[in-house]
Amino acid sequence: MKILEKNINNIIHFTGIGGIGMSGIAEVLFSQGYKIQGSDLLNNSNTKRLKKLGIKVFLGHSPRNLRKANILVISSAIKKNNPELKFAKKKKIPVYKRSDILASLMKYNETIAVSGSHGKTTTTSLISSVLESARFDPTTIIGGIVNKYKSTTRIGKSNWMVVEADESDGSLVDLFPKIAVLTNINKEHMDFYKSYSNLKKYFLNFANNVPFDGVTIYCKDNSDLNKLILVTKKKNKISYGLNKGSDVRATNILTNEKGSFFNINIKKTNLLKKEIIKNIRLNVLGKHNIQNSLAAVTVAKILNISTNKIKQAFQKFKGVKRRFTLVCNFKGIKIIDDYAHHPEEIKATLELARDLTSNKVIVIFQPHRYSRFKNLYNDFRKVLKNCDLLYVSDVYSAGEKKIKSITKEKFANEMNKIKKNYAYSLKNVNALPKIILNKAKKGDIVIFIGAGDISKWVNDLPEKLKKL
Repeated sequence: MKILEKNINNIIHFTGIGGIGMSGIAEVLFSQGYKIQGSDLLNNSNTKRLKKLGIKVFLGHSPRNLRKANILVISSAIKKNNPELKFAKKKKIPVYKRSDILASLMKYNETIAVSGSHGKTTTTSLISSVLESARFDPTTIIGGIVNKYKSTTRIGKSNWMVVEADESDGSLVDLFPKIAVLTNINKEHMDFYKSYSNLKKYFLNFANNVPFDGVTIYCKDNSDLNKLILVTKKKNKISYGLNKGSDVRATNILTNEKGSFFNINIKKTNLLKKEIIKNIRLNVLGKHNIQNSLAAVTVAKILNISTNKIKQAFQKFKGVKRRFTLVCNFKGIKIIDDYAHHPEEIKATLELARDLTSNKVIVIFQPHRYSRFKNLYNDFRKVLKNCDLLYVSDVYSAGEKKIKSITKEKFANEMNKIKKNYAYSLKNVNALPKIILNKAKKGDIVIFIGAGDISKWVNDLPEKLKKL
């Protein structure tokens, strides 16, 4: 791709540069000497970070922003009627997808790519931390804010790269990593894939993109993923998980407020030596994060990284923003911000909460996307019945058209048929401080769940609670 020739006359414009994935790639290209600019509808933490680096960011989308640009980069979130995209097509400015740029960057590096329906961001972050601990000095592009980096990106100087491979738009099939990591497969992003079987085909293609001397690493605990990997054409496959058949398996697991503690049994394979690793400590909580850490251990052992370096990385790992993040402790009530927006993610979050308290678990739930809420409606009902008190807000549309038959009132009423008088529709977000004051007691956990603007609600709470 000519974009990587570093033509000094090229000015690369990112439409939607403030997005999680777009901001990371823009930052990496800028660090390598490319002339980068971009635009976004909002001035968020990502655009502020890029501005501090010296990248020009326009507020709003306009053809005027492209006056000096001769390459346009867009994500799948950019609509066909976007004024910058329409202008680029009219002026015959080359347009590339975000995945095209990522694939081109990967081509020139030894790349580890992580994909799956859930757990990608934490797994990518853990792998990056282990490689950093072992002085591999990787460049990392992640779909979330890593607490240690305070960014979606780590800029390294080696030819190693760790990337999160987004599956939401099918672009993972454009990537050809040396090491592919698959965390799990569930029904997700059906608005794009249309069917579960089609989604699985994309993941299979991703696994088959690994070269003959590469390796596919996968979680054996996920039955659909396990079946899928059995039919892949590739020889080099390594499993990890909690199940007995896993090549890399966690045992003697203990989770409490101080962290996750476990041992690891590694089987002898064509790529791994038999080994028992004792006394692993992980600062992030939950069995799902133990699974994520096993992926990082598997990568590390393939790359001959020592056990001590792995342990050091895990002890220093501070997690990812909005993954069971403690916002405040109000009179003994723990208030948590969590990104979970799929039933499987919510299930893992609630299981972790139950491990941490014998008291009430209260959930403030903001459904994300009408299409997801509709397609997985019954699955949301099954998992959310496991909390003690539920408040349901309006759906965060993420740009989708409203589905009138899907409402917070209807969902709350149906949940009350399962458990009487425990679900409510949230009428006003300004009522949240009083709800917590009146409904929660010392020892309870209140979790704000969703991928929309619910994070702002919970992060505004500490100041509001002080005023009560």
